[in-house]
Amino acid sequence: MPPQRQTDDSDLSLIAQVIRRRISVVVACFAVSVLVAVGLSLQADEQYEATTALLLRSSSAFEPQRAVDTNLQLLGLPVVAERTAERLGDISAEEVEDAVSSSQEGDADILEVTATASTPRLAAQIANTYAKEFLVFREESGRGRLQTSQVQVIEPALPSTTPVSPKPVRNTIFGALIGLALGIGLALLLEQLDRRVKRQDDLAEATGLPLLASVPKRKAFDREHLGNGTLSPAETEVFRLLRANLRYFKARQDVKSVVVTSAEPGEGKTLVSLGLALAAVTSGEKVLLIEADLRDPGLTRVLHMPASGGLSWALTDENGNLGDAVTEVPAGELADAIGDAKLDVVSAGAIPPNPTELVESQRMRDLIALAEDRYDFVVIDTPPVLVVSDAMPLIAVTSGVLAVSGLGVSTRTSAADLAEQLERLGATTLGLVANFAEVGGRSYEGYGYGRPPTLGGAGASQESSKKESSKK
Repeated sequence: MPPQRQTDDSDLSLIAQVIRRRISVVVACFAVSVLVAVGLSLQADEQYEATTALLLRSSSAFEPQRAVDTNLQLLGLPVVAERTAERLGDISAEEVEDAVSSSQEGDADILEVTATASTPRLAAQIANTYAKEFLVFREESGRGRLQTSQVQVIEPALPSTTPVSPKPVRNTIFGALIGLALGIGLALLLEQLDRRVKRQDDLAEATGLPLLASVPKRKAFDREHLGNGTLSPAETEVFRLLRANLRYFKARQDVKSVVVTSAEPGEGKTLVSLGLALAAVTSGEKVLLIEADLRDPGLTRVLHMPASGGLSWALTDENGNLGDAVTEVPAGELADAIGDAKLDVVSAGAIPPNPTELVESQRMRDLIALAEDRYDFVVIDTPPVLVVSDAMPLIAVTSGVLAVSGLGVSTRTSAADLAEQLERLGATTLGLVANFAEVGGRSYEGYGYGRPPTLGGAGASQESSKKESSKK
């Protein structure tokens, strides 16, 4: 097992990656919370508040704050609510208790009686009546013992035209914050429960294989779009790096042919095969791309090749041969940086009833040997090695195997099983490609990649200078 690599990913960076992957969950929670907050605000009945202010004057022998606390407790006695309900007539004592609250205004000796009701008039009526009944109750019950302080109304409650609830703006903001927090929390929880590998370092750790390249997850690499749109120079550079790693990683071994496989379907091995072949073409190599997946020929669909001839014909027909099975594809139509170069492709052809037998045949071994003799580099796209056995016979007759694992697709178990299966087969495993990688801080645009070439170089600059001089 190779030593674990230290990464510079901070916790915030990892959380940001999780949010990007689970953005639909975050957006859904956010939207639902906002809609619920708005709905509840629109359906809630309007409530109004009115406040009566009472001034407290305590005697010199009685501590002021103690007098305030005493009177606040007296204001909260049920008897005051009962007297208020009896005076108003059309409201119960329980409703009065729910509607009224009392408090001290700051550090001043002022008590506030606040009532909440469905109408401004009723709120003011409850607050004023409650305060009056409190004063009457205090006088009747004092009998000299509670006269350590005096209380009087200094500002009666007035009806307010502005409701205190609902507050749609405030509720919407709170709902948005709650929804965002719930969405992020749910996204992190789902990430913990999801057994798929998301980071390339985790993938390399699970397989124990050297990581040769990380292919970013971009639209141009999607199965439905690669055949309709070209790879940009920056995207082609990713596969150039892969080709260079294959060439120099095994410096003492001439890698003439490589089998590209994966653990399971959907990990992008076909697109990696095509990208690797295109990158080799840009280096001036004569390249052959063989589609040895005779069960699910994805390369045929991507390149829009006819489902006839190809590898199955070369292996079954008496007149079948490598030369006639090859189709020349204009590589420039698949990658901007290639120009007029050509890519030779052997498509799968018609799906045969016995794909495993054909791949295991002597004619297949002879075809690969002939391809290695005629071409500088041969890339063979094969079925997933953990699903069917078609790739196994090719491992022994090629230079090595390139394992492809899709981030967000492969689990740690399947990635580890892929490495173990290749080890059991005695394969020369050249390395690992992490497909569908998140595009992080690294940019392929900053060192000249992704920019069109400047024709003319210094000569063009001189010519430009001459033109400027002639204008003067």
